[in-house]
Parts: sequence; C-alpha cells; structure tokens
Amino acid sequence: MPDTTAGTVWMRRWVERSVGLRDAFLVFVVGCALLEVGARAGLYPPYVLPAPSAIALRLVETAGLMWGHMLTTLVEIVGGFFLAVVVGVLLAAAIVFIPFVERGFYPWLVVLQVIPKVALGPLLIIWLGFGYLPKILIAFLVAFFPIMIDTMVGMKSVERDAVFLMRSMGASQRSTFFLLRLPHALPHVFGSLKVAVTLATVGAIVGEFIGADEGLGYVLIFANGSMDTTLMFAALIWISAVALVLYMVVGAIERACLSWHVSQRSGAGAA
Repeated sequence: MPDTTAGTVWMRRWVERSVGLRDAFLVFVVGCALLEVGARAGLYPPYVLPAPSAIALRLVETAGLMWGHMLTTLVEIVGGFFLAVVVGVLLAAAIVFIPFVERGFYPWLVVLQVIPKVALGPLLIIWLGFGYLPKILIAFLVAFFPIMIDTMVGMKSVERDAVFLMRSMGASQRSTFFLLRLPHALPHVFGSLKVAVTLATVGAIVGEFIGADEGLGYVLIFANGSMDTTLMFAALIWISAVALVLYMVVGAIERACLSWHVSQRSGAGAA
C-alpha cells in the first residue's frame, strides 16, 4: 500500500516542484550566459539584442517608473479578466439551459469572436476615450470566449443518467445545477481561466498600443519610437512577470477549489 499521509503527499509534491524549478532555472542561467557571451563577443549589435547584464541594469534603474506603469496595466488586466469570468460563465449557463439564447445569441457571439480585436480598439477609443475602460473592454473581449466555450463543454458533458438520478430523487433544477453540473464543469472552467488570464494580458497591452499615455504597453511604444531596445526588453520582462503571477494565482485558486479532482492529485497520470 502506498503511503498517502498528508505529510508524505506534501513532501512529494514539494520535491517534484523543486526539481522542476531547478531544471527551469538551469535552462534560464545557461541561456542568459550564452546571450551574454554572444553580446560581449560582438556577434550581434546591442540595439538588436542587448546583453542580459545591460537589461538587468536597466530593470534596476527603471524600477520606480515601471512600477507605476505596471499598476496601470494590472488594473486593466484584472478588470477585463474579472468581467470575462462573470460574463463568460453566465452566458455559458444561459446557452446551456435556455434554447432561445443558444439559437439567437450564440452565432453572434462567434461572429464577435472572429472580428480582430485590434480593429475594434480604435472604435472603443472614439466611443470611450483614453481612460481605463476601453483597455478593460479589449481585455474582456479577448478573454471571455474561451471561458464561455469551456464552461459550456463542462456543463453539457454531464451524463444524462446522473441528471435523471438527481431529478428522480427530488432535486430541483437549481440543486442539480449547483450540486452536479457546476462541480462537473469546474475543471473545464479553471482550465479556461488559465488561458483567459494570459489573453487578458495581451488584450490590455493591445489596448495600450492603440491609445494610452501610461502602462507597460505605452512604455513599449515609447521605447520602440526611441529605438531603446534595452527598455523594450525591460518592459517585456515586467509584462511577463505580471502574467506569470496572475497565472500562478489562478492555479492556486484551482488547487484550493479542486483538491478533490484527479487532476490535482500527485502522480495523477501514473498507472
């Protein structure tokens, strides 16, 4: 019998994650070392690919400035992501349970999804100005569709026999939703949230590209205009760090909410 005590399981997971982090850090160090050697050897000019040491120095020099721009971008990302979660889940539930919504609105939602969001950006700027709202809406438009689709798949994939069993035991439509359909859909929902939070980051940056005077996307545009490649890499690192932290937050919430699910068990894929 395998040892399944809480302490042993926690230790096993800690070891597995530590090994994964060690390997990822090793790849990062080797990659940076190779780039540093190439830059110092003059294999490519600094304006094409700066040395990692120069990028690190620029990160330190601009930390105060970048922090303010990061907070602006973070508000846009979180606002768009939160709106995408609420609208995506509610629309998915409406499409699953209300046939008219699926027939009348779902095709137009697909049409809205295939429209390039960059093309909608200038219209949103004209309608709503240069504040937070157009960037939040672009982040929302980019992020909500995966949430809606995956939530629909999760809710529709419940076995009909399980639904009939609950109804035969006297469960109401609401009880069936909260006790059966929603828990069954949660793994799909959280999978889509991980995708959506990265897409919301892309949407917020695209919105800042179109029209902004602050934010990390604005810093990228400014650096591009002045051919400051080192500043561009510094801004990209900040953007990546924000997206990674948000992704890890979603993952932590997933582990807390789905501790019962097989995907969260150590060695779930093992025989």
